[in-house]
Amino acid sequence: MKNRIFKKWLLALTAVIMLSQALSICAASATGDSIPKGEFSSLADLKNSRIGIPTGSSFGDMVQQKLPDAKTSWYNNQTDLLIALDTDKIDAFPADEPVMRYIMGENDMLTYVPEYLDTFEFAYGFPKNQKGQALCEQFNEYLVKLRDDGTLLTMEEKWFGSDESQKEIPDISALPGTNGKLVMASDATYMPFEYVRGDEIVGYDVDIAIGFCEEYGYGLEIKNMSLDAVLPAVQSGKCDFAGSGLTITPERAESVLFSDPNYSGGVVLGVRKDASEMAGGAGFFEGIKSSFEKTFIRESRYKLFIEGIVNTLLITVLSVIFGTALGFAVYMMCRKNNPVARAITGFCLWLVQGMPMVVLLMILYYIVFASFAISGVAVAVIGFTLTFGAAVFGMLETGVGAISHGQYEAAWALGFTENRTFFKIILPQALPLVMPSYKSQIVDLTKATAIVGYIAVQDLTKMGDIVRSRTYEAFFPLIAVTVIYFVLEALIGIFVSKIEVNIDTKSRKKENILKGVSINDKD
Repeated sequence: MKNRIFKKWLLALTAVIMLSQALSICAASATGDSIPKGEFSSLADLKNSRIGIPTGSSFGDMVQQKLPDAKTSWYNNQTDLLIALDTDKIDAFPADEPVMRYIMGENDMLTYVPEYLDTFEFAYGFPKNQKGQALCEQFNEYLVKLRDDGTLLTMEEKWFGSDESQKEIPDISALPGTNGKLVMASDATYMPFEYVRGDEIVGYDVDIAIGFCEEYGYGLEIKNMSLDAVLPAVQSGKCDFAGSGLTITPERAESVLFSDPNYSGGVVLGVRKDASEMAGGAGFFEGIKSSFEKTFIRESRYKLFIEGIVNTLLITVLSVIFGTALGFAVYMMCRKNNPVARAITGFCLWLVQGMPMVVLLMILYYIVFASFAISGVAVAVIGFTLTFGAAVFGMLETGVGAISHGQYEAAWALGFTENRTFFKIILPQALPLVMPSYKSQIVDLTKATAIVGYIAVQDLTKMGDIVRSRTYEAFFPLIAVTVIYFVLEALIGIFVSKIEVNIDTKSRKKENILKGVSINDKD
């Protein structure tokens, strides 16, 4: 049976990869200093266009000021914007010019309007407290030194240039750490300012941060998270500072301290090239080979997927175990209709079930556990334990409630105690009724873990986003992540089905039911 299941998923993987490749952008060519002609040649041409904005960025205000009649929509990251542009959901999207040029080097259908939407200044963000103020002052001293000796300009040339062999950073593990360790919040999907290469986070902002820590005797830990979670991580004290291509704005300055600018530039709008300037696509099978190599082989990116799978399974398994225990314990407290227990449980269920899961996780991470040194994985397990426990409680109430009250009366007539009646008579009959819903909840939980990237957890979905941000493949990494989720759900389904068979007497084989029972006793 297992072989048939894996063959089925292997065939499905082959089919979806071939389908995705037929739809994906396979060609890639390097972009020189000249700007290829696009479908739009000026900002005036985009007056009534559809413009995509990355969530958590300051680009929305820029677009509103320069193009008030444009229709805006919001997307999670630059890769999603590129896909939206390629599939004609938007006409343009903003990005900083160095980022746009990097994307153009990876995607042959993209160019940009040769007119700045606005200018900007990037800086590092620090919390508005005594420690943050001191760090910010130290950082400003370091930036002055980098400008005066020309190091900052050298870093710009290194990270914004095309020579990948020059883009190296010092070893973070070799930092002294004599004055403690700093935690830096970053969205490592914003090339060339910060991105994942192999098993490390590199980039212009990271290079500066490492140099600062080396200069002032700090260790450094970089937490990768979604862009819209970077500033909350600094505000809540989860991270000591943030470096993620942060644009200085008056509104942001109300929440965090900004260092002096470490980079100044212009924002441009990316658009599709003129059809006559687009290069021809690669062959079908050549495209599949190229996409597979970029997604899994190059820079050993398969390791990212493995790490994501491990984190996803860890959160799922622990949440199922603890959630089951929590739900059962709460049910046992409420089983006899204790009014106090019922009231408290009812309020907790209303609170947990009425809140979107992503909101619950962010409240736990950035508010409830803000002052605790607790990892995002632990917070994710706590959050999903609460929601899964609530589901288990509801399933037990439904399953046990479906058992006839006559079962209780018959057991009591035979002299069974109340607890023995429940565990020996009622619960064994209720569990087969509960198991289909229980299995469905586990599958739903596995898929729901896709949102943990908001609290700096590198799960399977987040790793897929990281790979997409490096390859700018429109579909291949998404299809790969989808297939992996299907395989995980199939494996979990097989495991839970085994449990289901063992507790349901109607599904068990005769020899297993009679195991240990003598059926040929002539006495």
